[in-house]
Amino acid sequence: MRVHLSAVYRLVVPFMLVALAMWARGFAPSLDHEASILLENLPYLLCAICCGLGWMFNRLRLALAALASTGLYLLIKLHLQVSLSESPAGELYLFAGLALAVGVAYLLVVRDYGLLTLRSLLMVIIFAGLLGLCYGAAEWIGATDAAWSARFAAPTHDDYILSHAVSWLIAGAALLAIFLVLARDDETEGALFGALLAGFCALAFLHLEQISVVMACAGLLSVGWGLIRGSHAMAYRDDLTSLPGRRALSERLQSLGRHYAIAMLDVDHFKKFNDTHGHEVGDEVLKLVASRIRQVGGGGTAYRYGGEEFCVVFPRKSAEECAEVLDQARERIANYEMSIRDQGRRPVKAKEGTRRRGATRLSAASVYVTVSAGIAERDDKLQTPEEVMAAADKQLYRAKRGGRNRVAWPGSRK
Repeated sequence: MRVHLSAVYRLVVPFMLVALAMWARGFAPSLDHEASILLENLPYLLCAICCGLGWMFNRLRLALAALASTGLYLLIKLHLQVSLSESPAGELYLFAGLALAVGVAYLLVVRDYGLLTLRSLLMVIIFAGLLGLCYGAAEWIGATDAAWSARFAAPTHDDYILSHAVSWLIAGAALLAIFLVLARDDETEGALFGALLAGFCALAFLHLEQISVVMACAGLLSVGWGLIRGSHAMAYRDDLTSLPGRRALSERLQSLGRHYAIAMLDVDHFKKFNDTHGHEVGDEVLKLVASRIRQVGGGGTAYRYGGEEFCVVFPRKSAEECAEVLDQARERIANYEMSIRDQGRRPVKAKEGTRRRGATRLSAASVYVTVSAGIAERDDKLQTPEEVMAAADKQLYRAKRGGRNRVAWPGSRK
């Protein structure tokens, strides 16, 4: 499994929102009456906004997280403003802790299937069922012997009200969230981590004044941030390869300085490859190429340009400086042995496959993919990014005419 270290920032934003909410809590008591009323009702407004965004972008998990965060705020506001030693309040507090850990863990492991589908309805039913089980478990623990009550309900410290058992459950859900953020490189898991962290602070430090409202706002802002970032990814990231797409490239080209290079890459014989092995295998080839050029060095950023074509932008680099790192990426792609799963779509005769070059060089059970690349840099003749890209395209076709599986730039001999 590849760890996306770039996804670490998705954990930093929720931490900052919760820390900012904790800092802002100190100013809440000094608010006047009208501002206090506005603050108390702010979570409802944020919840409505998050649910609306979830509906627009088909993000059921985050919509459920927004509703659950608001539900936790209501539970604290209406039922937990009394001594937790009283039986109803103590059981509801335990239910809140269990539901927070179990509910977020469930939303982390399931996938979004849209809103108006049978799978989404099943997701909602299971989520509600898990909350019901947590409520039943809280009642059962409250009615059982003192040992169970001490383990799950007794506060750890005067300044930290959650019990050891519930704390460990929430810690487990947090570790799962961190793992999935790094593994999936997706906005949803980071937003759910923020909702979990805010809910944990609201319960663990329940004795602090105005803690529930500021943490509800922090959790809902984290969910809203995930929804907005997710919509941005939908518009700017290619779904198949997870690389930034054409729109992201267009914006990047507008912000380049006066010294840069651009490379255009193309999968060799990709149409013939699709005709031979099918579009599903062709998609796997594009994912393979994307994963290799994403790791290109030299400060380059890879983009999906369209079809089987990719673009890499190198700020503050010359074409010759970029050639070496691109050639290394090309070599990594060419040396990767890709297994063909659908044997029925392979050529009937082995000789037919071995005669094909580039992306269709076959062995008994595998295929080797190759790419060609062309590089151009900005100079006195090529003043705009569009002109540099056109020159890189010419170098790409030069590499193809020269035999494919190679990198060409104005100073190269091949």
